[in-house]
Amino acid sequence: MKKWIVICLCVLFACARAVQASGRKKQDAGLWVFAGVSPKPFGGKWQMLYGLEYRSKAHFRETSLWCVSVNMNYIFNPFIQIGTGYEFFMNREADGSFSPEYRYYPEAVFSCRQGAFSASLRSRIMNTFTRTDDPHWEGRNRLKASYAIRGTRLKPFVAVEPYHEIYPVKHRFRKIRYFAGCSIALDSRQKFDLYYLREDYLHDPFLSNVIQIEYNFSF
Repeated sequence: MKKWIVICLCVLFACARAVQASGRKKQDAGLWVFAGVSPKPFGGKWQMLYGLEYRSKAHFRETSLWCVSVNMNYIFNPFIQIGTGYEFFMNREADGSFSPEYRYYPEAVFSCRQGAFSASLRSRIMNTFTRTDDPHWEGRNRLKASYAIRGTRLKPFVAVEPYHEIYPVKHRFRKIRYFAGCSIALDSRQKFDLYYLREDYLHDPFLSNVIQIEYNFSF
């Protein structure tokens, strides 16, 4: 039990540090809405996620992007998953037009649970590009801690996720995300995640404040 408390405190401390630094940077705000469907096409060991996402910016006034994604994971056991994913973005430019962007990645998810506490580490190596001859590789590692409130369908959580550039810029943290929110299980197949996300661009005096809503249907 003590180690889970330490994990939660570390994530909360990281979130608090981000809030403390917010006064020194230019800020924006937006809404991100994600809807996903999660079938298990090959039995209980495989899980897929098809998703559609909308993001706004400029203090909720403008569309930032649309994204279509697909992810597949193989569940080795309750502690380890290995998978891959692909995302297709339509980014809104300053003149109002949209331009395509692509991303693919392998990932590994490590999870553990003790009583009502659970924690996970999701690690991805992503290539994001507009042309195949111009790759941009970076690492993305999300540490998440959550607590299932007994007698309810609520599971509050906090998380932190740094982005580490690999190529063409080597060994530099580009940005970091901080999360605080709650998962709400409607039934055994449907759940909502509602949370606040702060995105800190480390080499640019800019912060993004996001309200995110996620819906997932599994079968």
